[in-house]
Formats: sequence, structure tokens, C-alpha cells
Amino acid sequence: MRETTYKVIVKTSSAYAGAATNATVSFNLFGENGNDSTGFIALDNFWANDFEKGEVDEFEIKAKNVGLPSVVHIKLIHGWLGKDAWFCDYFQIETNGQKSLYPIYDWIEDELSVTRSEATLPQDSSSFLRQMRHNEVENNKQKYEWIPNLTKKDLGWGLPRSLTQLNHDDLPPIFKRPELRDQNFEQKKFEPKFDRILSLIKTTLCPITKLEDYHDLNRREFSDRQRTNYADDWDTDEGMGRQVLTGINPLAFSQCHELPTYFNVTNADVAATLGPNTSLEMEMKAGKIYILDEKKFLEKLERNLYFDTDQPLHCANAVGLFHVNSKGNFVPIAIQLVPGDRDYLFTPADSKDDWLLAKLYFRTAECTLHEWDAHLFSTHIFVEPFAISLFRCFSRCHPLYKLLRPHLQTVVAINTEGRPTLIAPGSPANKAIATVSAGALRILFKESMLDDLNIMKRLKKQALDDPNTLPNFHYRDDATALWQILERHISKMIRHFYKSDEDVCNDYELQDYANDVAHNGLGWQDGNTHGMSDEITTIEQLVDLCQMLIFTCSVQHAAVNFGQYETYRFVPNCPWAMRLPPHKKGEATMQRIMDSLPDVKLGLAAIGFSYILSSFSPDERYLGDYPEHHFTDLEVTRMREEYRSELREAEAKMKKRNEGLEHPYTWLLPDRVPNCIAI
Repeated sequence: MRETTYKVIVKTSSAYAGAATNATVSFNLFGENGNDSTGFIALDNFWANDFEKGEVDEFEIKAKNVGLPSVVHIKLIHGWLGKDAWFCDYFQIETNGQKSLYPIYDWIEDELSVTRSEATLPQDSSSFLRQMRHNEVENNKQKYEWIPNLTKKDLGWGLPRSLTQLNHDDLPPIFKRPELRDQNFEQKKFEPKFDRILSLIKTTLCPITKLEDYHDLNRREFSDRQRTNYADDWDTDEGMGRQVLTGINPLAFSQCHELPTYFNVTNADVAATLGPNTSLEMEMKAGKIYILDEKKFLEKLERNLYFDTDQPLHCANAVGLFHVNSKGNFVPIAIQLVPGDRDYLFTPADSKDDWLLAKLYFRTAECTLHEWDAHLFSTHIFVEPFAISLFRCFSRCHPLYKLLRPHLQTVVAINTEGRPTLIAPGSPANKAIATVSAGALRILFKESMLDDLNIMKRLKKQALDDPNTLPNFHYRDDATALWQILERHISKMIRHFYKSDEDVCNDYELQDYANDVAHNGLGWQDGNTHGMSDEITTIEQLVDLCQMLIFTCSVQHAAVNFGQYETYRFVPNCPWAMRLPPHKKGEATMQRIMDSLPDVKLGLAAIGFSYILSSFSPDERYLGDYPEHHFTDLEVTRMREEYRSELREAEAKMKKRNEGLEHPYTWLLPDRVPNCIAI
């Protein structure tokens, strides 16, 4: 038997508490095609404390020469204290002038097999590797089990499917938060802060008698955030219109070509606002009229009760009409709080108090649309099955696993943590916002389609894609730039591994993934797969799917999430709930406005939620930053650098534009867009 020397470098993760192990670590090296192996060899440096958190250990091993291993099989032998799992980042093995990385980035509880870092399609693998991949996938499906059938009383009923575990601490280890992120999350966790707020309210007088008093709510508990001028013009038509146009819910409105029958606005109502020699019909034809109309959605929603009382919170089924005026400003020109009833129709020609209160009710309705649809459902809830199936159906050497993992891994943890806080009856969120979340999410899921994640199609469908008719729409401009950069990068990456549509069809791990998402993740209760095909047959189809998933988990989530604190910190700018029903024309006074707006409890709860949701983690990774070495292919490395270069160019253009803006749009600067959904 010929022997050779293997230099083995092992990295233990620095990211996770408990990553170290005191177990005996042994490994078995397999040659090409698995025809030969070294047998198990213990890794141990005499008198050294190996495999400590964050440490890199080196070993020189004399063993049977099997060449540069194609597979490393790792086994832990636990001591009398029981299992001592180990989070290993990678093995690196050198022999006879050759070197290869074996990326793991996972917990090892007993045994694990890992291939060289080359990403390969399953059909291109040897029979030995195909069997190894099959065993890995089957094991993963046992570890990451879908939640079984539910009843209507369960939180997950009528929603995309989740894992069987109901709280973060019980999740499979791969989905749990890293230590630094977990510490940050626990410090800012909502329930303790919410309890402190309630305690503060009971012991301190916080009278709100005028609009300016709402600033004190923010200063009292959340003074560590730097204040900006984002909402300083909140009570002007230009300020409100700017926030609707390019705020945190930028896809809520559409170009309007015909008014709904229940929106009773006439030319006479808006003549003074539109100006001379024009009409609604003329402005609609010119593409200058836009509508935000979710009346059919809002009227289906149950309203929450005010804390522990039987008093309902209020959210009008509001419809709003907007105009791009001669200055290029996007401004509201009509709001109807009760569709079909002109007594609840308001325009800038009405009294100052009537118009201001109408805008407050409209913004409350917009808050419901933002929190439950644009944010929670469309970025968090809908993509969760895609994340779960990624870990169930792909082996870790699959190129799609390597491509998608940095963008999908964290959504499971935050959704599991969030369901009791955001969806459960009587949860903190359902004490702060006017509408019941569970019913809203179920309605949204029933009506959703996968293509809703294609932002370019949505912009075109809603006629928001033309800067000539809709100027100053910075979300559209920045999202489009990042979409195109991502699309080029993803297309190059996928075409590097798939040379033809036949390669896509023959990838049985990919086909298993599509089937698992479609039928076990989305269509699990009623067979409705929401536009997700159970087979993927072309490169174009695969690029589209990966593009939508990566964009949603990075760019779109950043657009709708990280501006929440700026939007909600001053309660009248965008209330989460109102305490009185909508007013009729002529009923508003400043006292009525103050009586309708949230009180201290509601206001602090909304500010607290938005503060937490807008927080970046200290270990956040942003677009283009991939610290885990899943890919080592030199061509992929070149593609990644090209991708980062394009991101830098896009960011420079955004910053240059922002220099000329009174209210800079910063939420899609690439260095502020996390790779994944973790909050």
C-alpha cells in the first residue's frame, strides 16, 4: 500500500454559539469514483485544544494514497456527556502539489459527506457521487419536515407551508440565527420592549393634546436613531404624495384610465387642483392620473380591537387619486373614505381639517396594505417554501444550492419567530394595527401568483414604467437598475452550469425541488400551486425563478422594510390605526383629528415595531458580499467580481442623483441592501 502525506486544514465557525466540539473528529478520504479510501483517521494535535470556535486547525496525516479526494466523509465520536455537535466551515486538503476546498458551512451531529468545491449537476456525477447525493437529500427530507395538516385554528392554515417546528429554538440548527445576529435580535425583540412601553404608560403621564406631542413618543424610547427630514413635510400634499410615490409601499398604485363606479369624484371636484383647460379625462389620457384602490381587499378584513377592550380600531376602505402636476410632483387630488358615498369624498378644495383628516385615514389604509401585503406576505411568507425546499431537495454541491443559499437561508428563522408575534390573535402586532393579520394574509395567498414577484412585469402592468409620464419615481429607477444587474449575473451563473435546456430537464434534483415547492409548499392544502410549475424545462424559466427569488429576498425586501422607522416614527405621518370611524365632509376639527389619531399606547406600539423591523444586524451581508466560499470556480469568481463592479457603478449613480434631492432615496443603495431576509 502506497502512503502519502495529506495536509488537512479545518475551519470551525466563528458565527455560532456552541460551534466548537470536544468530540473526536475522524475522516475518511475517498478517491475518484469512490473506488479507494483511506479508512477513518482521527484528527488530533497532541496536547492541543482542536476545533474551537473560530479557529483554524492544521494536521499532517500519513495515509493511503487515494489522490486528491473526491469526497471527505466526516464522523464525530462523542464522549460520555452525549452528543457535541460541531459547526464546520470547511476542510482544505493538500497532497502532492494539489489542493482543494471542501465547503460545509453546516452543523455535523454524527456523520457528513462532502465533495470538492466544484459545483456539479447530479446527472454529470459519477455513480458513487450520485448515490452520495441521493443519501444526502433523503437525509435532509427527514431533518427538514413540512408541518403536517393543520386546522383552521392553526396559524399556518391557508398560508404557504412551513416547517414542523413552531418556535425558533426548536428549528433544525442550519436555520437558526448566528450568535451575533441572535444577540442583536434578542436585545431588540419586540415583546420585552412592548411590555416596557406599557409599564411606562402606566407610570408616566404622556398627554397628547396637539400634533407636535407625537414627537415626544419617539424621543422617549427610541432616541438612539439619527433623525432625518424624511417626513418633515408630512402634512403637505407634496410630502404625502412623495411618500406614496417612492416610499415603503411603492407598488401600491397604478396608472388610472377609468374611475371605478364607486369612486364618485367628478371634474368639478378637482377642477381647481388640475388647473384650467383640462379635465380628468384629458389627464388620464395623458397618463398623469394614478389610483391607489384596494377597496375590495380592505372591506374583507376584520378590524382589531383596542387592546383589552371591545372597542374596534378603524381603517377606512379608502380610495385615493393622484396627479402628476405641471411641476412634476405626485400629489393627491381626491380621497374617498367610504366608496359609493359622496359625503365621504374629499379634495384639497375642502377645509384644511377635512382634507388633513382624510389623508390620515388614507395613510392608515396604506399602512395595512404595506405591512400585510408588500412586506409580510410578498417578501416573507410567500418565499418561505422556496427556502425550505432548497435545503430539502438539493445536495450541497449543486450550483443552485450554492447560488440561492445566501439569499434564502435566514427567512425561515425570522418567519418562525414572527408568526406568534405578527399573526396570532391578540399578538402585539394585532394590538397596534387596525386590521387582523391572519385573515389578510390568507386572502393575499389565495389571490397570489408567483409572477407577482417579477417587479419588471408589475411595473409594466401597472403602467409605472415610463419616466416621462411618472417622473421622480426613484424606487422604479433603482429597482430596475438592480434587477438588470442581478439578471445579467444570474443568467451568466446559470448558463455556466447548464449548457442547454436538456441539462435543465435532466437535473432530477431541480425537478424534485420544483415539485416539492409547487405541491408540498404552495399547493399543500388545495392543490393551487399559484403559478409555480412542478417542472422546470428551460434555462430561461430557471433564470426567471432564481431572479425573482434573489431579488425579492434582497432588493424588494430592503425597499419595503428598512424605511419603516422613518415612515412610522411620527405617528400622524402614517397611523397604524384610527380610534374613530371616518368623518363626513364638514365634520373635521383639530379636536376630531386628535380624537381619531392613535393614543399613547397605539402610537408607541407602532413606533416600537417599526424601530425593530428597520434595524440592520451587526453581521449583515450586503449585495455582492459572499463570505462563505461555496463557489471556488475561477470563472464564477470572475463573474462575482464583475457583478460587484456593476453594483459599485450603480451605487455611484444613485448617490450622484441623491445629491440633488431634498429627500434622498437611499433604501436601494447596494451597500444598504442585505442579501437575505433576516428581520
